[in-house]
Amino acid sequence: MIFERQDSHYLSRYVGNYNNWLAKNVDDPVRTILSVRPKELVEIFEDIKLLRDDLSKTPSDFIESRLFPLLKKAIIHTRRSEAYNIEQRSGFTFNHNLRIKLENELTPFNNLMSHDWFKNTKLPRFPKLTDFISIQHAETYLIENKKLSLYKRIYDEKFHILNAPSLFLPDLSYYRITCELRDLSLCVAYIDIDDFKQFNTEFGEPIVDRDILPSFMSALEAHVYLRGHAYRYGGDEYVVLLPNMSSLQACQFLESFQNKLESLKFFKINKQLEVSIGILEVSENDIETDREIEEKAAKAKNFAKDNKKNCIAFYKGQEISIYPDKS
Repeated sequence: MIFERQDSHYLSRYVGNYNNWLAKNVDDPVRTILSVRPKELVEIFEDIKLLRDDLSKTPSDFIESRLFPLLKKAIIHTRRSEAYNIEQRSGFTFNHNLRIKLENELTPFNNLMSHDWFKNTKLPRFPKLTDFISIQHAETYLIENKKLSLYKRIYDEKFHILNAPSLFLPDLSYYRITCELRDLSLCVAYIDIDDFKQFNTEFGEPIVDRDILPSFMSALEAHVYLRGHAYRYGGDEYVVLLPNMSSLQACQFLESFQNKLESLKFFKINKQLEVSIGILEVSENDIETDREIEEKAAKAKNFAKDNKKNCIAFYKGQEISIYPDKS
């Protein structure tokens, strides 16, 4: 594969970033704890050096296809890191032009990811800390050196039943790291109460807040208990974080919640709640930031509502499908 000079410049930087991350987060702690360097790490650093040397030469030089997965991994790693940095900086301004300018910093990644070699390259499993030291020592290292921790629970200030929305992104970050250590995926689900405005119109917001929402949220909290966390985002919107679940498992799990709602009773209100749900499975090699994952789950929820409501939509690759998938 031949890369243009500009692409080679970006790729060389991305590979360097991944090299530094791997050294700091896997190689250094392993050598500190064990005083040896595993063969797998020796080999991947040799490939990184070879790749960086090739990228530093003229654009006509050939890069062998066996190094494509390493290139792709470096792009994914750096894109997630830089997108997160852009999100942090964008949070300081509401100026539309400045936000666009910041987002344009991701253009080199978008260009590289549009190439066929990137789309067609499958990623193998790359070395991680738990390949060489136990999960206890790996998590102890991350706690002491990376301040890895699950935040103290804060409940939503109005009902005190579900987790406060401010906990969701820190929780997602925590579980992405701890699930990756174990080669596990996790799922994010966005839940929306269907036709919620009709409840407010028919019964009035005070009655909805007193007699309907607490029962609904208590049912959701109980369903998710010891399986994950549920967060109240608004009167009709909720987010659920499900560690150690695939999208199929999450669909089945939340379908059972929809079934439970059919028998949920409210004081002096003879009407049932129905919900539309969007689900996104998150794995180690996903390129999105935590906030982008939240946005994609919300997009799947909107797809469910636009289809027929009271259903579950999930991502199948980059496409959204309705569960159960008939294809």
